[in-house]
Amino acid sequence: MTDFRKTTPARRTSVPVYKTYNEYKSLLCEDFHQRCGYCGDHEFFRDTYYEVDHFVPKKHLVNISPTEYSNLIYSCRSCNNSKRAKWPTKDENIHNDGKQGFIDPCDAAYVEQFERLADGSIHSTTDLGDWMWSALNFGNPVHRVKWRLEEVKILLKELDEVSIDSLEELKTKDELNRLYRELEEQFRGKPNFA
Repeated sequence: MTDFRKTTPARRTSVPVYKTYNEYKSLLCEDFHQRCGYCGDHEFFRDTYYEVDHFVPKKHLVNISPTEYSNLIYSCRSCNNSKRAKWPTKDENIHNDGKQGFIDPCDAAYVEQFERLADGSIHSTTDLGDWMWSALNFGNPVHRVKWRLEEVKILLKELDEVSIDSLEELKTKDELNRLYRELEEQFRGKPNFA
């Protein structure tokens, strides 16, 4: 199954021991390919810095240290603020009951919960995916707009790498640049796009 986030994160198994979880941010950024583990938004276009989320929220940790690398997620602010301390099972060892709760974004089963639609929006494909979609606020238009911005940016880069020989190709590049500017204005103009 294709990962709706473009790439599946994988945490490294050997990490230095740090005193605070935020010290792992640069390692998480690499392991999560500069993308939010939850929604897949790339950090290239942001007005806020990405954050370190505790997969199992700190208030539910009993036997796991708050600095345990395997419990940390590289997260955009939108997903981190939406998830907050939600943990329906209230048990650090039980992530979900099949209908409510979470799947670790590094787990292969995570991608089975969602798909990316042609317009860039995220759609859930399972009951548990429905619950996570709501809990993570995947309906927030920021995810759709950022996805489209990235797609247009990729196309523009590809066009930059080839020589433009015809007026038609030049028009295409101009149209993509116009679309990129429109999406960027849309992204910047929405106060809930943080």
